[in-house]
Amino acid sequence: MKFIGPFLRINTLNKNNIKNQFFYLSKESLKDIVFDSKCGIYIPLKDLKPKSFSKIDITTTNLNSPLLCIYKKADAKLKSEEGTLVWNENKVKKDITINSNAFMTLSLLEMADYYSSFRNIDDSQYALSSLYLKLCKEQLEFYASYFRNKDGLFVDKKDLTDPMNQEFNFEDKNTKFRFSDQAFMMAAYYKYSSHDKGKHEGEYKKFALDILNMFTQYKEEIYNVSFEELNKICFALNVFYKYSGLQECEHLLLDFSDLLMEQYNTKPAIIINAKLDYACMLFINCTLVYNSTLMHKFKDASDDLYEKLTKLYESTKGLFLKENTDKEINYTCDELLLYMYSMMIYSDFNDIEDNSNMLQDIFKHQVLDSGIILSWPEAPALDNAEHYRNFSLKSEDLLKDEDFRMPTMPTPESSELAPIFIKNVVYNKRKETFKQSKISFDSSKNMFIFFLTTFFRNQ
Repeated sequence: MKFIGPFLRINTLNKNNIKNQFFYLSKESLKDIVFDSKCGIYIPLKDLKPKSFSKIDITTTNLNSPLLCIYKKADAKLKSEEGTLVWNENKVKKDITINSNAFMTLSLLEMADYYSSFRNIDDSQYALSSLYLKLCKEQLEFYASYFRNKDGLFVDKKDLTDPMNQEFNFEDKNTKFRFSDQAFMMAAYYKYSSHDKGKHEGEYKKFALDILNMFTQYKEEIYNVSFEELNKICFALNVFYKYSGLQECEHLLLDFSDLLMEQYNTKPAIIINAKLDYACMLFINCTLVYNSTLMHKFKDASDDLYEKLTKLYESTKGLFLKENTDKEINYTCDELLLYMYSMMIYSDFNDIEDNSNMLQDIFKHQVLDSGIILSWPEAPALDNAEHYRNFSLKSEDLLKDEDFRMPTMPTPESSELAPIFIKNVVYNKRKETFKQSKISFDSSKNMFIFFLTTFFRNQ
């Protein structure tokens, strides 16, 4: 009789398994979208001309259309073209949001750091680091040239380029700008400057510092932005401070974080339930500020937020439930990921593991079973260094598939759906079932999630 496997299959997940799975999904999805989706304006791969390009295995890495910028939306349903599943570039919304492009480049920069760790281990993987950096440089130059208004501020655009004309044509989507968009772009330019050792090394850093100076000059105006916008600004400054350690950034971060906590304290119950994603982001901001400054008021705030957030979890259902009287509860993909990362970050920073059962429940029932992730790439092959702890290729360091994906998840090939997060799912409290939203790709939400997972993977 052929071996058919064990009778009882119980997968015991822990926090590290879950983090590794999210990272693997983000890493592979990002590569697919950026290099092969054509969901945006792209350039011929030959124009990148990385020195170590010859070491990259094209048969396993689809690098057909590197994105200079990414569009807002696309169809997540893949189509068959010459026996290969591809994105449908005819079903894209050609709006361009600044935040999605900033998150895309930031994610690529984090991935460049990841692939640089393959030096003297795997030349093919290591070569991706220089490829990603070269692409980031092209993207940042493109953003600076085409995505700013007459005042030099980054604003959302609409692509009106005529395919028959080689000249780019962009129209301002609206006249308003967001301070948070400038802040995330600032982080991207500064992060790239730490890698660029060429003759223009200082230009990217100077550009980023010009944006930082703008925040100092217009600090009084930022005091009047919404709670949501201030939260995003603080997260961007936390990221920028991790990259730079600049005192000017720390002063702004402390100032805005104090204001952010004041706004939260005026209506904590409303924010926890009606704006759960921003409550989670506030928790992450407070945790990061405390980690950077050791100021205990931020530790106290994060502890208080953690306690309120964990009270939403119902162990009998294996879900976290927002408090409302409606029959249905809407959950966005970034809300789910922010909640999970809040739990994992608290566990990491406080060196505890007592929330593993909660994480496992939410991951299985609220993330996987809900259908908010359409598909999941196959785990790397056994001869791939990524399949081993510390990339050792030693049998004793072989990682289980649970470090990459759950076997119950469909692959892009089996489902003919892209490995992305859809915008939201709706939970019916009476039926205890989830209903998916439209099967489409939202770049702002996905690129934010990819950055969240890659950023915390490298911390």
